[in-house]
Amino acid sequence: MKLSRRNATILLTIGIYMLLTWGTRVFTFLTEFRAGTLVAPGIHFSLVVIGLSIGVYLAYLGIRGRRAS
Repeated sequence: MKLSRRNATILLTIGIYMLLTWGTRVFTFLTEFRAGTLVAPGIHFSLVVIGLSIGVYLAYLGIRGRRAS
């Protein structure tokens, strides 16, 4: 996949942003898990895992694209 340097930088920025925002969402998950609610921690955990995996993938594409260009 051929990316321009600008596109790779945008992907890297979006990936880092997602890692930061979904990383802070972990604290919401921990708070609800400690509170003992049944449904909310499962929903937050699945959203956190999906968000972090997308963030890691976009950051990976951004780093890979910047190295290639």
